[in-house]
Amino acid sequence: MAVDSAITTFDSDGAISKVFVDADKIFRLKEMRVGIATYGVASLHGRTIGSFIREFTADVSNADLDELALADVVERLRRFVTSYYKSDLEHIHSLPFDQIPENKKGHLGLIVGGFSSDSLQSELWEIIVPVHSAENSALQHFGPGIFGCRWFALATPIERYANALDPLLSVKFRIIIEELLGRELTDEDKEKFGAAIEECRYRFNFAGMPIQSGIDCARFLVDFVLGHYRFAETHPIVGGKAKIGVVTYDQNAFRILE
Repeated sequence: MAVDSAITTFDSDGAISKVFVDADKIFRLKEMRVGIATYGVASLHGRTIGSFIREFTADVSNADLDELALADVVERLRRFVTSYYKSDLEHIHSLPFDQIPENKKGHLGLIVGGFSSDSLQSELWEIIVPVHSAENSALQHFGPGIFGCRWFALATPIERYANALDPLLSVKFRIIIEELLGRELTDEDKEKFGAAIEECRYRFNFAGMPIQSGIDCARFLVDFVLGHYRFAETHPIVGGKAKIGVVTYDQNAFRILE
């Protein structure tokens, strides 16, 4: 798991107020083989997201976390963070959560990766608060025995690099092509364009990849986005330095590398 170290705060009008480039966005869950990375909202009730993760693990009702399946750990974390998230928005807007406009709710992403207590195969989960408000609504991206790579948050540079184009560019191209054709694309058209894009993708071979190569790959992708936001004509809302977390089946706990 790899992250940058920038967090962004906004003013009441939604404009960027401050970017801090020395934040912690990757955490170890107790002494477990589980790590958590965060994106989106930088704080709740004036506190860092890391402080809530620490509170979650310190809660006596969660003393059995290291005995649970990772899916159950994720569900407990989802409920815990969602409760604080909703109360923070209600305090900010002085409205019940359900009456707050959707465009004012924002989101907080929690990426949870690692191993269930008795498993030798890893999993990767994503919690998006408040989108995942229903019970057991977190997304499992990789189940035990399934391996690969996922990127989240401000990953458009990676999308363009790895997948030939990003979703926004894909939509723009489709609009232009349909205007030139004077009709909507047919399923056959879409298949042809899809095949051409697939041919131009840069593929990563994760089958049997050594752990050090995985670390290097994650660092490369984060550094790539860091470089983009450093030099492109946009706010450097990805910044600081890359931070890497790693855990394997034969380790006792998730480790954060410098």
